[in-house]
Amino acid sequence: MKNRTLHNAFPIVAAAIGNRFGIKVSVGGDQAYTDGKSIQLPAYEGDDPDYQDVAWGVLAHEAAHIRYSDFSLRYGNSVLRRRLCGAIEDVRIEHELAKDFPGTRLTIRTVIEKMIVKGDFVASSIDDHPANILYSFVLKSLRARVLGQTALLPLVEQTETALKAKYPKGAVTRLKGLLSEVPEGLQSESDCLHLTDRILTMIEQEFEQQRQRNQEQSSADEDTPPEPDDTDQTAVSADSDGSNGSDSEDDIEHDQRLPADNDDEQFSEFDGNDESNPENPGDEPITPSDSASSNLQDADADNTELTDPMGILQTLLSAGDSDIDQDLFESLKSALSLAAENVSELLMPSGNEPPMDDPAGAFLLRKVQGESGKIRAALQGLVQSQTLNRSQHACRGRRMDGKRLHRLLLGETKVFQRKQVKAAPNTAIHLLLDKSESMGYQVTDSQGQPIGSRMPIALEATLALALAFEGIPGVNPGVTAFPGHQDDSVFQLLEHGQRVNVRAGVFSLAATGSTPMTEAIWFGAASLLRCREPRKVLMVMTDGQPNDTLSTLDILQRCRDSGIEAVGIGLGLDVSHLFPIAITINDLSELRAQLFELSKAVLLAA
Repeated sequence: MKNRTLHNAFPIVAAAIGNRFGIKVSVGGDQAYTDGKSIQLPAYEGDDPDYQDVAWGVLAHEAAHIRYSDFSLRYGNSVLRRRLCGAIEDVRIEHELAKDFPGTRLTIRTVIEKMIVKGDFVASSIDDHPANILYSFVLKSLRARVLGQTALLPLVEQTETALKAKYPKGAVTRLKGLLSEVPEGLQSESDCLHLTDRILTMIEQEFEQQRQRNQEQSSADEDTPPEPDDTDQTAVSADSDGSNGSDSEDDIEHDQRLPADNDDEQFSEFDGNDESNPENPGDEPITPSDSASSNLQDADADNTELTDPMGILQTLLSAGDSDIDQDLFESLKSALSLAAENVSELLMPSGNEPPMDDPAGAFLLRKVQGESGKIRAALQGLVQSQTLNRSQHACRGRRMDGKRLHRLLLGETKVFQRKQVKAAPNTAIHLLLDKSESMGYQVTDSQGQPIGSRMPIALEATLALALAFEGIPGVNPGVTAFPGHQDDSVFQLLEHGQRVNVRAGVFSLAATGSTPMTEAIWFGAASLLRCREPRKVLMVMTDGQPNDTLSTLDILQRCRDSGIEAVGIGLGLDVSHLFPIAITINDLSELRAQLFELSKAVLLAA
């Protein structure tokens, strides 16, 4: 069943989370995506907790990108370089986000755990492309270690087995050493790219060293005549059950080479210099293995597929997007996509910053300050008269009323004074101003004389009223104009808590666009629900019918169900069919006076 209030509605929660992160979030359509500046989520209106968990995880991750990533960075043509850097950067930004918003660590971990349970996040196997094995290990091991996503540990172990089978042993060890620099050694995405380049350079070095070892061993085998040993040959023949004797000798020699190779690689691992280059591995003494047979078998398994190291390296470096698993959060965005029949018509628009014209704003501010001061004084007087502390008399208390002591002789015991404190309005008021194209048409007064267009008159009246509200204790004003640059956006003229004086320059908008009232009300309601004031009032000023009347009626009903009072102000238009509380202003010269009367009624009703 759909949530009929706004308190936990998907668009409201999404906007609230985005606001907390300092990121613009809009809701609409059937896809989830980001443009590097804002985040778009699908128009979902259900109550499925799994869907919402994924949405909040995507929202947190993309917010981290917007806050901390460098979208101007270029990776060149290498797919592997881009994907490895992306995996490291994802871990870095999520780690940074958790410093400011610790709850995001659990939010994203929950999504990862659910993906593992559903089989959408799996380990790499030895049959995977070498690039995918490397990418998978880097991604999973860092997420498990740095972000505490411990459900990934079994997948890390399985992926590491595949990694050891495809890569030189020294490469695996040195890779772990380089990854240990995450996250403390990384301050930016450029640092992540630098670490990626070091990893790729190290891997090339290790494959080249493996090629040299193979080549030198091949030369040594050609120069050294076989020296048959009757005892060893007999043992090998017995173990091989009739297999070719020369092949068994090669196996023995291969096993005996492993300790020497291992010693050489260990030297390079602890050297601390990625440029270590054991040019002459033959200089190291080759001794028989002193390790247990199980270690020899493991080492042999690790190097089974490295007979053609340069071929593997070429395959690795030429990897394409199809060779590597889809980005984790790209797959989650795809999972959020909605089928056409499940897309709601609701839309939470993005809040755009309107154009700022400081000279025009200063002129307009001087023009309305005088009248705004009068409105403020009048409203303050009314509010104060309503909230004035009045004395009551009681039978007990700490202060006696001397004027009533004589009544004790008559049996009157209510001679103590008590002050009755009435709360101030404590109201958040959000004004929605229609700036559609029709607001730019010329209009006349009651005498038929032209007085200009509605837009500048409405802006002046709105600015004057916002100034008046700002000076009244317990009143928190906000102003939004709709539409913004497009019908799926709005202009944030004044956010709750901002000072009107510094925002006067945005009250000089031109009238353009249609009347997306439903979207504007969603935005205004979301802004009000973030306010601390217990009483919330939405005032909508418009001169035309909404683009979609039915959806406007629906969102207005949900506002009322959520405790938000909605008031309609029709400019030459009756809007009482939309708003239970509505006024119609036919003479625009009376707009400010009418707004004052309406504001008085709203505040005194608190």
